[in-house]
Amino acid sequence: MTENGRKRIYAIVFGLILTGVTLAGLEVLASFEAPSWPARALRSTPPGTVQSNEFAGLADKPWVFEPTNSWGMRDRERSIAKPAGGGFRSVFIGDSYLEFQLTRLTVPGEVERRFIEAGQPKAEMINLGISATGPRSYYYRLRDVAFALSPDALAVFFFSGNDFVFDGQGYGQGILPDLVSEAPGGSILGNIMPNANWVLVNRLRLSEMLTTNKPVPQEFDTLTKIARLPPAERTPALARHIKRYYHPDLSEQQIVAIFGRNDEAFWKAFSSGKPDDESVQGWLVDLMTKSEVESSPYFEATTPQQAAPLVKDADIQATLSWLTAMDRAARERGVPLVLFIVPPGSVDPDYVAFWKPWPRFYAFNVIADYRQDRLLEALSKTSIRCVDLRKDFEGVRGAYRRSDAHWTDKGVEIAAERVFQELRKLEKR
Repeated sequence: MTENGRKRIYAIVFGLILTGVTLAGLEVLASFEAPSWPARALRSTPPGTVQSNEFAGLADKPWVFEPTNSWGMRDRERSIAKPAGGGFRSVFIGDSYLEFQLTRLTVPGEVERRFIEAGQPKAEMINLGISATGPRSYYYRLRDVAFALSPDALAVFFFSGNDFVFDGQGYGQGILPDLVSEAPGGSILGNIMPNANWVLVNRLRLSEMLTTNKPVPQEFDTLTKIARLPPAERTPALARHIKRYYHPDLSEQQIVAIFGRNDEAFWKAFSSGKPDDESVQGWLVDLMTKSEVESSPYFEATTPQQAAPLVKDADIQATLSWLTAMDRAARERGVPLVLFIVPPGSVDPDYVAFWKPWPRFYAFNVIADYRQDRLLEALSKTSIRCVDLRKDFEGVRGAYRRSDAHWTDKGVEIAAERVFQELRKLEKR
């Protein structure tokens, strides 16, 4: 070998060693910032408490400010290892339908209460619900965290409103995984440098929730104050806010015309002065405005026939691929999995009545209903144990919040009862 050849090899080896040492050093430094596992594998913000000074408008909802557990979950403290002599342990995986902080109750908490009242004081229903996540995150949360908890059963919640993925985003689709991801098991960096992955997602605001919401300073409290203004001042103030932060190209008169319909029926969900009042949110008023001013077939579907061309079979199959992957992983480990399909708010007559003045915004629900039918049809051809919660909610008034279509406490109770019945079957086996 020539002298130049040896030098080239030495340079490559030295470069690899230097790179390895540098990456290892960065991972060690990141470990001082990132929370410990499993918190760093679950969400991109450290465990803690919602600060009351940041959300003064929620002062009448003290449960919002209860601290998360050490994993960052809306749940009591849990152990990784199943306690000796413990009871039936189930892990719940989903989005805000499990975590939603504006309701007093959670589905896992209510199911656990039912087990205890049924004579199972050691039963555990562990909440791994994280807002603004979807099937991809559910899969990695199940694979990388849930199985480590030694569950006796898994309960996965799929919301027909926004949990669908598109063709090309399915399980196994794509050449390479993401470089960085809030679901670390689905990224290159998350698998080799989990602490560094967490720090990058945290610092660069790469979480699914933050990338879908425009960061408007103190917006929550601003909109809460607007909702509590005298009736004559509310809609004009909201129009000024929307024009400033979301739609500067529209006039305030155009925006007032949208939100002032039907004797300002929009404010009925927000301004009674009761603790159960809902909260005006930026994403909601932005999307309502878009639905009125933008031309799109997604804002025009009023019947299943109009929704049909908008729902692609490839998208259904891509979505199904993640659900199938979760079920397959559970079967390989001998853990029963139950998939609960959460319907959109269209099952609640009060929700439907509230949105009648805004049919273009409500079109989202028409499409979601049709997508759900298509998904259930596809699921029926698999061996996945699936429960359609639409049958439990159909025609029940007051089960859904009118603004954001999350469950009210009444809705949580309805869901919890059905989930309890399904898991009790597994527990008895």
